[in-house]
Amino acid sequence: MDEKQFNDYFYKRDSQLPVNYFVFFEDSIENAKKFSIGSFFWFIINGTNMEIERTSENIEQFTPFRKEDWMGSNPEFFINLFHPQDRQYVMAALVFAINAHMQFLREGKTDVLFNHYGRMITRDGNYRWVLIQSPTQIINNFEIQASILFIYDLSHFIIQNLPLLSIIDFSDNEVQYFKHVDQQLHQIDTEKPNITNREKDILKLMAQGLNSPEIAEKLFISYNTVENHKSNLRKKTNTKTSAELIAYTMNHSLLIL
Repeated sequence: MDEKQFNDYFYKRDSQLPVNYFVFFEDSIENAKKFSIGSFFWFIINGTNMEIERTSENIEQFTPFRKEDWMGSNPEFFINLFHPQDRQYVMAALVFAINAHMQFLREGKTDVLFNHYGRMITRDGNYRWVLIQSPTQIINNFEIQASILFIYDLSHFIIQNLPLLSIIDFSDNEVQYFKHVDQQLHQIDTEKPNITNREKDILKLMAQGLNSPEIAEKLFISYNTVENHKSNLRKKTNTKTSAELIAYTMNHSLLIL
């Protein structure tokens, strides 16, 4: 898939949005602040003109471009931020996800989340892994008129072999991982583990790169208590290391809701 095909797919020329449609995304932004696994930025894209119309204030910290460069840009601008080896796969995965999302909606499934992974350029011109999510869209007649995209920086994780795409169907407790949009790696049925509020606090601080002593100081609890929480989390998620635990957290979206 090339940039023209990508733009043509998303451009909804006959759609029209209300002037104040941005308020539709306010809850998603607040939730992202509460449950983020790390630093992130966001932008809102208007599908009627295929332009980015609003961004987070911190967007200049993550890429070499100014906020003014983002405003009014089209999806090609966003795609070109990815590593050249990843661009066609990211575009194909996004289109695949939209088609799958519409099919889920036709089947009455609304509690589905898509996680995309790719290497995006940094402010310094290097590339690092990011997680892309679009938890909220304005949909009319099974067409996406506007959506918000969150880009989570994963550079503080030491994780290999991230999937291109993971799909979480919370209604059926099912997770699917894809390396390529036409090649399914594996599909599992899983019951979402019961994570306590304190365990979520631990996970969030782990995701920010804090070690056990630092987490203990931050939460005003003992080192042994932190280690016990980590041990319980690994048991609940059937993981062996902290890196595997964080990878599980991301792929199953235990914190980003």
